[in-house]
Amino acid sequence: MKRLLVSAILTTLLSTLFLTPASTVKAEAPWTGIVTAGTLNVRPAPNTRQAPIGELKHGDTVTVLAAVPGEVVRGDEWWYQIGPGQYVYAMYVARASSGSADFGPGERWIEINLTNKIGRAMVDEQAVYSADVTIGRPGWGTPVGTFSIVKRVESETMDSSTIGIPRESPDGYYLTDVLYTQYFLWTGQALHYNYWVSDEAFGNAASSRGCIGLRLEDARFFWEFARVGTPVVIHY
Repeated sequence: MKRLLVSAILTTLLSTLFLTPASTVKAEAPWTGIVTAGTLNVRPAPNTRQAPIGELKHGDTVTVLAAVPGEVVRGDEWWYQIGPGQYVYAMYVARASSGSADFGPGERWIEINLTNKIGRAMVDEQAVYSADVTIGRPGWGTPVGTFSIVKRVESETMDSSTIGIPRESPDGYYLTDVLYTQYFLWTGQALHYNYWVSDEAFGNAASSRGCIGLRLEDARFFWEFARVGTPVVIHY
């Protein structure tokens, strides 16, 4: 037991000395976080070169001791230290608190981070679910701002001709059986199931015409989570 404790302390000291300069550590009192990814690896240092030493599941709670810079993952350099020699991606841990300044107690809303290509289902300030998404490609960028769900269609055919784009043009399309579509603008931008891209596109690709594309299980979750009027906050 003593050897394990000494090893953990040495790992923490080495990580702090060589990987996380003291001047850039975000110091604050420990706080409780909740895991919003399906699974989340715990590593002995804030980089993916280190083999995982544990795994957390969606909904697990952790004590965040500090935020430290490390390997950049999907445009984000921040990692959370959750114990001696234990680090996880910061983007997949949300503060387990309530009382958002912008939303009322218990209010549900959806957050889309265009930089990291991640969507999160929020209640107050707490993320209860997160998913990798696809976003608008250059020239068809997903709009930034605060919107709300204005229309929901459980299953539909998407035809570019209905918004003035000929099907046979380079930007045309005709897609059947598109499930769980939730429009946040009347001009056609929506969250919906995207079955016509590869699985690797989620969390990586800017391929749509302004919409937020989701895997089937994620689209179903957001469909059940939201309703007409649910706010959608989109930002970089």
